Amino acid sequence: MKKILLVAGTALILAGCGEKGDFEDAINAKIGQSKSCFSLRNNNVNFPVQLSKPRFDETGTGTGSVILDGLVEQGLMAFDKGWDSNTLGITEEGKQAKIWDAKEGVCIGRRVVDEVKEWTEPGEGNQKIVRVSYTWKLADVPGWVNKEAFSAVKGMNKPADGTMILVKTNNGWKAD
Repeated sequence: MKKILLVAGTALILAGCGEKGDFEDAINAKIGQSKSCFSLRNNNVNFPVQLSKPRFDETGTGTGSVILDGLVEQGLMAFDKGWDSNTLGITEEGKQAKIWDAKEGVCIGRRVVDEVKEWTEPGEGNQKIVRVSYTWKLADVPGWVNKEAFSAVKGMNKPADGTMILVKTNNGWKAD
């Protein structure tokens, strides 16, 4: 009898993990497609480059991009503010690390699900829809990234919150 209860309990636990795992796979399929990058309109440039519009954050001290701020703080890029234009360059350390890609700019990782927190139960109608709350973090972070310099980037040092609507299809759960 104990063996039957143990098998039945394990089956229930695994059934719940299956649905949770399916949600995680569907969310990862959506959020894992894009990388967290800093780029310019044309990434195939020679540095230093003049930026015509000044870029500042609300305080006037940052660049307006947490990724660029991290690159500057880590000493991989240099950003000089001017009255009517700004200059952006790659430092020797940045050149050695080969941070710049002519197609994407500088990418510091991609989002992946850290944990599926909770979800609504699908209704009994024709279309099954759930709202999933989860946390995500950055994965595939390059080895040259000093995570402390990029602490303002969501998902770098601690998981960030996210929600997504998923729809049940004949091929499993998909992001809406």
